[in-house]
Amino acid sequence: MALNLVSGITKQLGSFITSEFKLTASVKEEIQKLESKFRTIQAVLNDAEKRQVKEEAVKLWLDKLKDISYEMDDVLDEWNTAMIKAAIAKEEEEGEAETSTAKKRKMRLSKRERCTGLKLTGAIEVVERPKTTSFVDVSEICGRDNVKGDLVSILLGKGSEEERSPHVISLVGMGGIGKTTLAQLAYNDHEVKTHFEKRMWVCVSEPFDQHRVAKAIIKTIEKNYNDNNTELQDLMEKICELIEKKKFFLVLDDVWTEDSTLWEPFRLALKNGAQGSRILATTRKNRVAEMMGSLKTSESMINLEMLSEEDCWLVFRKIAFFGKDAEKCEELEVLGRQIAKKCKGLPLAAKTIGSLMRFKRSREQWENVLDSNLWELEDVEKIVEKDLFAPLLLSYYDLPSPLKQCFSYCAIFPKDYVFSSDELVEMWMAQGYINSKEDMEIIAREYFENLAIRSFFQDFEKDEDDGQIRGCKMHDIVHDFAHIRYGEYPRGFGRLTSLRRLSHFYVSGTKDGCKLGELKDLNQLEGSLDILGLGNVVDVCEAENAQLKKKIHLHTLKLQFTGGNDRRRIENDVSSSECLRVTSKLEIFIHFVVPGHHNVS
Repeated sequence: MALNLVSGITKQLGSFITSEFKLTASVKEEIQKLESKFRTIQAVLNDAEKRQVKEEAVKLWLDKLKDISYEMDDVLDEWNTAMIKAAIAKEEEEGEAETSTAKKRKMRLSKRERCTGLKLTGAIEVVERPKTTSFVDVSEICGRDNVKGDLVSILLGKGSEEERSPHVISLVGMGGIGKTTLAQLAYNDHEVKTHFEKRMWVCVSEPFDQHRVAKAIIKTIEKNYNDNNTELQDLMEKICELIEKKKFFLVLDDVWTEDSTLWEPFRLALKNGAQGSRILATTRKNRVAEMMGSLKTSESMINLEMLSEEDCWLVFRKIAFFGKDAEKCEELEVLGRQIAKKCKGLPLAAKTIGSLMRFKRSREQWENVLDSNLWELEDVEKIVEKDLFAPLLLSYYDLPSPLKQCFSYCAIFPKDYVFSSDELVEMWMAQGYINSKEDMEIIAREYFENLAIRSFFQDFEKDEDDGQIRGCKMHDIVHDFAHIRYGEYPRGFGRLTSLRRLSHFYVSGTKDGCKLGELKDLNQLEGSLDILGLGNVVDVCEAENAQLKKKIHLHTLKLQFTGGNDRRRIENDVSSSECLRVTSKLEIFIHFVVPGHHNVS
């Protein structure tokens, strides 16, 4: 990210030197000195970005450099804008027609208004075009056949009168071990499909939002359900109605909460199904499984173990050696087994590093990855799963700069978000991340496919006619990694004044995160907008800064508050919601989430 910022500033300084605008000799000299300094910094940044992981001093230097770069970027934008306005005003005074130079300058200003401060203006990097047969089917994960067979047998087992109904089964294991993949294999098993009258899949994640989970359950059964209903009791009654006396199979993926009061309404409603119904939960914590009602038996709580060394190698080999001839595979096998061993039996690690190695053809490249000091990083458990950090970091560093920006941008979406590839491509273009002036949409699509090939995306939804990816998700650990790289939003998001589509906006609770005031000048927004994290709004003044009354093209606005239990916090939320109200034409839904209490809508 620092590299992109510095490259952009260097280019802007260079454009001022060659500008048609008149500069005094002393000003021009100062600009040339600045440009020279930034070119020197640019030369060492690649190495610095890699070293910051282990060297705190380098990280601090990079953080300071980013802050200075953002300030310089703002100053240069203001200066450029002032010169453009001065030039236009002068031409108008002289009664002259607008020259082609001024037109170009105006167009550049308009483009800059559509982009954030994170401009991709450095040297052009070649991004390899994906091949049409690039996607490797890894749905049948090696080493899980026995576990899958056991799970399917449990799902199909005849329910006895003595067992709890529905029977709750939990898949428990660390992140990246393959819980969701195993659940998907069982969910899509032919026998399972025919055995149950209703099948439902819901990503729960954190926080456990009762309303969202309830609506997701309903919508998997009744596709056209009108979700304007905001009373939790009504939603529970609807679930009871839809599953009454029917044998159902419900998967609750990625459950984190240990709060039984949040689960209790669902437990009671789901008892309305027929005997033999099943609930399958995936979680990283045994306490969550116990809270949901899984007994400590092999038929209720399945602890997923690491893959064996051989199975981990098979997962890695299937991806890393894709497209390589037999001779090359034989040459690289010993190195490949050593790299796979470093994945410690984690399927996601093997898949991620395998996707990196498929682009490495020489023995030297493979040795460089094997010998990288990133495998030896300590104290990263608070960031992501320790054994996944090195594969993700190695893959990230291998990306060309444009792809790094596109990947990092995905952190602004919530976990388990279903990305529309078309929407993502449009947003990348609006951000100015696409390193091309022509065929931008085609290039942006290629960026997306490159990230997909490198396993940064998963769970693809493909068009039945042309096979193109229309939708996908990002593994929650990959999302965590994207988030810690560059934070929730690129700074300067509020300068996207021409942005028309924004489905979600997240108010950050961190010092450097995105605040509500970023919405102030985004007055071209259309359609529907969800604003989440409004419990992080500090005071009423901040809420007023959003200027939602000017968003006249929106037709639906959803406001979600998450706050503490104290009364003062709730009163602040209510006051803020009053500030956020807009014209009567806008349909508004306000949702308060108070831990330990029923949600209020």
